[in-house]
Amino acid sequence: MLFAQTLVANAGNDTTLCPGTSKILGGVPTASGGQAPYTYFWTPNINISSTTAANPVVNPPFPVWYVLTVTDDTGAVAKDTVVINLDPIYLYNAGPDTALCTGPTVTLGAPDNSFNGGVTYAWAPTSFLDDPTAPRPITSTTSTITYSLLITSPNCPSKLSQVTITIYQLPLVDACCYSTILEGQSVILNGSGAQVYNWFGGAGISNPSYNPVTVEPVVTTTYILYGEDGNGCVNYDSVTVVVIPDNGLNFYNTFSPNGDNVNDVFYIGNIHKFPLCRLEVYTRTGQLVYAKTGYDNSWDGTNYGDRLPEATYYYVLDPGDGSPKIYRSVTIVR
Repeated sequence: MLFAQTLVANAGNDTTLCPGTSKILGGVPTASGGQAPYTYFWTPNINISSTTAANPVVNPPFPVWYVLTVTDDTGAVAKDTVVINLDPIYLYNAGPDTALCTGPTVTLGAPDNSFNGGVTYAWAPTSFLDDPTAPRPITSTTSTITYSLLITSPNCPSKLSQVTITIYQLPLVDACCYSTILEGQSVILNGSGAQVYNWFGGAGISNPSYNPVTVEPVVTTTYILYGEDGNGCVNYDSVTVVVIPDNGLNFYNTFSPNGDNVNDVFYIGNIHKFPLCRLEVYTRTGQLVYAKTGYDNSWDGTNYGDRLPEATYYYVLDPGDGSPKIYRSVTIVR
């Protein structure tokens, strides 16, 4: 009595390919035993000429483990697998394009670049490179440049790759302007050359993230301006405000209490030197809308929490040191 042979699937031998080359899968034959005819099914469907052919052609872009399922005429099933590796050169390249600001160095080349298997590298141009034959050289370029990389392997054809390093110049940040003021006065500083600003380095800044900004230093102060452009590049500049000591009061005739942290309160320069002062503010019809003994530059244009309308208001300031009372006006602008 003859016994039927067991169904056998043959996916072929494991192979390592060079990138861009192909391989015929399956054996000679791909199926044996069982009862013909056979049907074939290959998975996954990655760069394969046919998933139902006995000997399809594959050219995978990366290593793939192909699984073959063979079914004979009786419904019996057999499976086999084959691994198609790629030579490591498929991982090697010049690295990703990079954009950055002037200053830092950049490491070129893919993280997987190596000398394994006798692979060699030739970078061009060689400008600004610490080693033009290294798998991952460092460039200190100060301007935009494109590098080409020729990768040579003893096992596969040479491979050419390119990378562009885009260098953004730092913004020309300018802090303006040098000023001389009397103690108790304020001055406006106006930066330029960037899109985002931040002032720091000294006291008396009304709102550090605004530009222009009002500063009220009590001593000579150097302010530093941080400026950032649309590319995220940062630069700095500085400006000095010279303060001449003075004990006199300095008055301003407008303020804008609109919540933007710029000129939001009624400011009297040097008022801190008159701790016994008293401020009273009236409408033009004589209604008292604000009063405070020991005024500390805190009036925000409200009357018991209610916002006062835009108008000119009249105030009396008693310095509290025996000197005459001061009668002036201030206008609220929102």
